[in-house]
Amino acid sequence: MIPSSVWRSAAGFGAGLGMSDTWRELQQIPGTGTVYVLSLSVLSIGFASLTLGLVYPWGERVPAGMPVVGGRRYPTWLVAGLAAAGVLPLAVIVVQSAANWDVLIGAAGRPSPGWVSLATACYLPAALWPVLVAAVTVAYVRRRARPPSRTPL
Repeated sequence: MIPSSVWRSAAGFGAGLGMSDTWRELQQIPGTGTVYVLSLSVLSIGFASLTLGLVYPWGERVPAGMPVVGGRRYPTWLVAGLAAAGVLPLAVIVVQSAANWDVLIGAAGRPSPGWVSLATACYLPAALWPVLVAAVTVAYVRRRARPPSRTPL
């Protein structure tokens, strides 16, 4: 998520990155399109960070300082359901983006294979995200299905 966010942010701040002027005008970059790409970057990194809760212990319990529910385990079905519900939209976005890649990155009709290769390298980790979220969701469910291990004193 970081490489694609850096790419989007650089484009939003006006870096050329091999994009046509026509594409930038259409996307309103710089301008309101800049707000969009920066917001998208912040949101994608935020949601990616939430996924870490599926692999770290802090994602299994409500923080102890929370009134009433503090220290309780999150329901496995709720966490896994929310994570699994995110996989389908992510996969749709990846498929649509791949189908329209040249247009999406503003390289359509421009012979700049270096920029296209760099953009592809920046977005490839994001394209793998649905598969990775599905894998850690399955691992989360399996881990939570086992009874907690008791370590002897």
